[in-house]
Amino acid sequence: MSDNTLETRTLFTKKWIDLLPPNAPDAVAREKEYSDTQVVGLKLLVNKQGRKFFYLRYTINKRKRGIKIGEYGPMSLIEARQAANELKAQINKGIDPQEEKQQLLQIPTFEEFVTKHYLPHAYANKRSAHADESKLRIHLLPLLKNRRLDQITTQELQRYHDQMKSKYTPATSNRHLSLLHRMFKLAVYWGFIGNNPATGIRKHQENNERQRYLSDDEIARFIDALRMEENQVAAAAFAFLLYTGARRQEALDAKWEHVDLQRRSWFIPMSKSGKSRNVILNRMAIDLLMKQVRIPGNPYIFPGKVEGNQLNNPQKAFARVLKKADIKNFRIHDLRHSHASIAINNGASLYEVQHLLGHSQSKTTTRYAHLADETLRKVSDTISHTIANVIG
Repeated sequence: MSDNTLETRTLFTKKWIDLLPPNAPDAVAREKEYSDTQVVGLKLLVNKQGRKFFYLRYTINKRKRGIKIGEYGPMSLIEARQAANELKAQINKGIDPQEEKQQLLQIPTFEEFVTKHYLPHAYANKRSAHADESKLRIHLLPLLKNRRLDQITTQELQRYHDQMKSKYTPATSNRHLSLLHRMFKLAVYWGFIGNNPATGIRKHQENNERQRYLSDDEIARFIDALRMEENQVAAAAFAFLLYTGARRQEALDAKWEHVDLQRRSWFIPMSKSGKSRNVILNRMAIDLLMKQVRIPGNPYIFPGKVEGNQLNNPQKAFARVLKKADIKNFRIHDLRHSHASIAINNGASLYEVQHLLGHSQSKTTTRYAHLADETLRKVSDTISHTIANVIG
């Protein structure tokens, strides 16, 4: 916009604006400026191509300023007058809309915040940063990437939270809500926005006692299906989870440098509890590891397709295995439960299972108490049977 504009004062009407010709090609000024007599300060600038733009010119703190309101066509005259009056109301309160606009331009979009601010921070400070990146890439960025942070509302986050519950599980929905809450909390802390739109959204009730174990017959079908799986790296990872009872990410992050086949030990530098731990490797786990091909330059036991990286998100392979094995209602994490079930059914105590699984607190292991009770019933029945035989 040039300061050297021609000005004409008139009462703006739609018909009058529609009939306005482009600014003359040989005119000195790039735009011809018209002033509305109804809303003081409202201007219409017409350029040499015939495009028409609404502006508001105003004075604040003895400074003359101007701010673009919008282009005529997409914005009507009624909307332009309303916007101009709203801006003038801010000016009367001592607020400079030009400065407010500059501040808004500094607020990043959701995608900019994720890529430039949140993920670098997460990878430097969170063990689960890769999981955050996956949630963002698959679910949240396609939905919110072009939205400015201050434009995202509590209502739409609540809607997203509810939709995630209907498509997945309450636990999955809650993990996404926790991520959103953490991200917006950091955005407030770092000064990008003034409030956290995820605040006040309640988590869904979770059924943390869900238990699903493979039966003996299912174990046999599961192992057979693993042998037929096209992705043998993923198949080996699934078998390893069943043999060790490890968490999925612990196995995917496992590196050869942390395995001691002689001592039958696997060192996990950082577990879910935030502490390191050692996993005792049984014979089947040892045999599986000895069959894995080591890829030069890749430190991971279960390598992915990307050079130097580990296997990532093997959910599709797991779904294929379950389909071949005809196993329903089963998750990757249930391999860990199945490991515990096998241990308890073979006489292991809850204390022993706690240490096998690396639970930091014994109360976490109590979900398997009913299995231990069943084992005790079998022992008790054996005692009863023995006494009955003695007394005739």
